Amino acid sequence: MSAVTLSPTPAIVAPPLQPAIAPSGMGAVTAQWLSAEDWPSVRDDWQALFEAAAPNVFLAPAFALAARAIDPAPGLGAVVVMRDGRWVGFVPGRIGLRGSMFSAWTHDYAPYGLPLVRPGDEAAVLSALFSVLRDRRVAALDWPMLDEGPFAAALAAFCAGRRIAVLDRHDRACLVEAPPKPSKDHRRLARRLADHGALDQVSTATGHPFDEAMDAFLALEAAGWKGRKGTALAGSAATRGFCVAGISGLASAGMARIDLMRLDGRPIAAGVSLAAGDRAWYWKTAYSEELARYSPGLLLSHAIGESLMAGGISLADSCAIPGHSMIERIWPGRMAMTRRLIAVRPGAPGWRFYAVLAAMRALIDGKALAKRLLKR
Repeated sequence: MSAVTLSPTPAIVAPPLQPAIAPSGMGAVTAQWLSAEDWPSVRDDWQALFEAAAPNVFLAPAFALAARAIDPAPGLGAVVVMRDGRWVGFVPGRIGLRGSMFSAWTHDYAPYGLPLVRPGDEAAVLSALFSVLRDRRVAALDWPMLDEGPFAAALAAFCAGRRIAVLDRHDRACLVEAPPKPSKDHRRLARRLADHGALDQVSTATGHPFDEAMDAFLALEAAGWKGRKGTALAGSAATRGFCVAGISGLASAGMARIDLMRLDGRPIAAGVSLAAGDRAWYWKTAYSEELARYSPGLLLSHAIGESLMAGGISLADSCAIPGHSMIERIWPGRMAMTRRLIAVRPGAPGWRFYAVLAAMRALIDGKALAKRLLKR
């Protein structure tokens, strides 16, 4: 499910905050609001934290800075947490609902909500974050698309005694080991596809030209259902520019690859994969709809999964919606994704928290109803 972000009314500009109390001998912890317009000026510190933190490729500076161009609503920024001047936390998001809610930043092209936190500093970052929100009189923290792991465990421990409402929980397809061998039907489809010409696969990971692969992916996506719906990345200069800048920036650091399946040299399926640390994200896929009966997208997705896991990845996230008919057939792992609304203050949260909760539930229910009506 895509994250819902609500623009602040009016826009919030937060000053630096006072130092928080740190554990004895651990150094002074400070927190500061950093507007998204100022993110480029701290790229070196940000990159150093990204390389030390638990991986979230969507918060790599190369990708996140490019993504600002497709998220122009006002108020985007981040709570930056430092210990003795060194960055230990970066939590991007927006304050909305007239100052009542902070939403951690996810968007249609970044379906993962883990912040950047230096290992071992989870409690300090959470304490500083909640202090910032409390001082701003924010009532609720909306945290979408968090999986299970050290940060989620630290969040649960820190929020003991606070009201937590689970707005969404679903399982997302993933791989934690090599996918099962292709089924008999899938092998048959590959043979039938090969009857139409020479079938091969190429990848930027093994030297195929990046620009050529990017153009092939964008053209395949635009020629399919996303192009007809108006959601293809090549559909606007802004989204195309974001894709090219963000993915090429990651690729230059060995963190992105584009794989193609070709028939007589013509691309018929493409997949874009991102990686950070020991994790990967199967970000986008596209295929030739005129060959859909042979499932080229499925065949390529299976091959990409095999290649990722053979390359030392411990978890490959499909980035897919729950119940995805293609990926769930070939990527059998499941990772739990949860969206929580958390009261900023412990104890009884007060009416503003419940007002935010009612508004968020109404918004989510309304979107679900709209999707059902559009499918009729």
